[in-house]
Amino acid sequence: MKKTKIIATYGPAVASVKKVSQLIEAGVNLFRVNCSHGTTEDFFKAARIIRDGSKKSGWPVGLIMDISGPKLRLGRFKGEISVKPGQTIILGGRRSEPSRKSLAINYPDILKEVKPKHRVFIDDGNLAFEVVSAAKGRTVLKARNGGVLTSGKGINLPDSRVNLPSITPKDKEDIKTAVRLDADFIALSFVRSPADVEQACRLIKRWGGHQRVIAKLERSEAIRDLDAIMDRCDGVMIARGDLGVEMAPEEVPHLQKEIIAAANRHRIPVIVATQMLESMRNNPRATRAEISDVATAVYDFADAVMLSA
Repeated sequence: MKKTKIIATYGPAVASVKKVSQLIEAGVNLFRVNCSHGTTEDFFKAARIIRDGSKKSGWPVGLIMDISGPKLRLGRFKGEISVKPGQTIILGGRRSEPSRKSLAINYPDILKEVKPKHRVFIDDGNLAFEVVSAAKGRTVLKARNGGVLTSGKGINLPDSRVNLPSITPKDKEDIKTAVRLDADFIALSFVRSPADVEQACRLIKRWGGHQRVIAKLERSEAIRDLDAIMDRCDGVMIARGDLGVEMAPEEVPHLQKEIIAAANRHRIPVIVATQMLESMRNNPRATRAEISDVATAVYDFADAVMLSA
């Protein structure tokens, strides 16, 4: 039995009993269902496929429901938008109009906190912008680099005050769904304090659940209150995508080591996530750097590594 487990993210590419069985045979120990994408019906279907695909497994296969949390995202639109350095786009409005480079977001009220010169990152920092002007719910952004914008991508505002509830109404429904599905773990996104974990535990108890709570560490507030959070939760996930945008990316490697060591002291599981073997989405072999990344997590005594996409 390997000591560092493998978590695979469930998605359209593996949405069949046969594919799930093949993944388990290859070494997957747990499946993650990302509640940021899909409906309650989709989650029930995913859980059924995962359970059916793991019936013949020689070991237990876990189910993690990853609650989306108060994540800022672009509104839905068809196709993609090509962005060039220096080009402007507009955030705001009730719906996205890609042809006019005007994009809605899921929490438009948060634009009141955005000021000129503030930085805005989209898609885990792959696209960086600077605020040119912000007035009457329309925020004009100037691109620092080029790239492609697609529907529903995440937004980070490291210079702005983001005051959103840690557990949204959608999250409450998704936690209730996780209990009904008898999931093993609930991953709580954007944890800021022990109170967030305690609230999730109360909700699980209210609906008669037993699920363990994994605190996703992706906010600077969580790093400052790390020991207190670890005293309340059943495990932590180092979500390096948002963590590397909310904080300087060069801080992430040493933070990863510190968090793993702290979790080991608290005797709770720790998961390393985001962009592990990312290039294998398009290539048959991982890069040497990616192989070193996975190996480092294992050598540092991480309990699990997580594959996305």
